[in-house]
Amino acid sequence: MKNLSFWLIAVACALCGCVSEPVDTYNHPLISPGGEFSKLPPAVQNSVRAEAGMAEIQNISTGEHAGAKVYEVTFKNPEIFPPLYLASDGSVLTPDMQVAVGATQDTIEASTGSGISTIKLDDLPPGVVQTIRHSRPTAEVTTIARLTSGPDVFYEVTFSNPATNPQLLIRDDGRVVK
Repeated sequence: MKNLSFWLIAVACALCGCVSEPVDTYNHPLISPGGEFSKLPPAVQNSVRAEAGMAEIQNISTGEHAGAKVYEVTFKNPEIFPPLYLASDGSVLTPDMQVAVGATQDTIEASTGSGISTIKLDDLPPGVVQTIRHSRPTAEVTTIARLTSGPDVFYEVTFSNPATNPQLLIRDDGRVVK
């Protein structure tokens, strides 16, 4: 009996020793390079991929030069991948902010596979592009029309095979209108 009591007291003491003080909750948003990359305009994302491929990003910062937004992307291995400077249209800039490689005039077809569109990818809000990519990842976009109703802006997206891929009506914040 004494042996059992001893073991119960030993286990109780061990368990009490495992109790720790409550951990403070984290009250700040988590910021990662991947999260910051997803906030970049699609044209800038495409330029980063074209210039650096899958190089690991260390930091993305936003600045301004001559009234235009400029993005600076730094990489984990700066000896191989020096900082990349980009204009909001996807143009690659030199460190002194001169255009080194001009932006392409890609339309939505570049991100969805194929299609004909008069709206450039840069003209669409990032949430709309993400909704198209997630809703119909393999569908071919045929047209995109910008519609307004008072202060509300919508994008009507039609696809090459409407039987399997019905058109989408997307708000400018990326929400699909049923």
